[in-house]
Amino acid sequence: MKIKEYYFPDNLYYMLREPGHIWLEVLDNILKIGVDDYVSKKAGEIEFVRIMPIGKRVKKNQIVGTYESGKWIGQIKAPIAGKIILKNDKLSKNPSLINSDPYGDGWILQIETEKIIEQIEEDEEIVKSGEKLEHYIRWRIRQE
Repeated sequence: MKIKEYYFPDNLYYMLREPGHIWLEVLDNILKIGVDDYVSKKAGEIEFVRIMPIGKRVKKNQIVGTYESGKWIGQIKAPIAGKIILKNDKLSKNPSLINSDPYGDGWILQIETEKIIEQIEEDEEIVKSGEKLEHYIRWRIRQE
């Protein structure tokens, strides 16, 4: 799905809850998380990423990290409860991967938990690409 100059792959989920702009990819009992194309283009060059340690148990909506540019500090909230099992180590040396490849090498962390799909489908603010995502992104664009 493309909205103006922003791209949102159809195979991912998107968190609309503020601070928003988080994408989710389900890999069995693991949830891979990153920031969407809107943020990768609007934030400016990402200069630093901070994530909680591997092994840390997190609650739904808990802040698990931040990403920073010269003009932006963004929060990353856990979309579901679970345990952080992996952080993208490439980001410590090259945080701008979030800008250049937000859905690929710019992913941020992975959380392990059970019943991921059920948890996602119970949350009205986590959506696949489609009308709700488009409405949210167009609203964000109007706020600029």
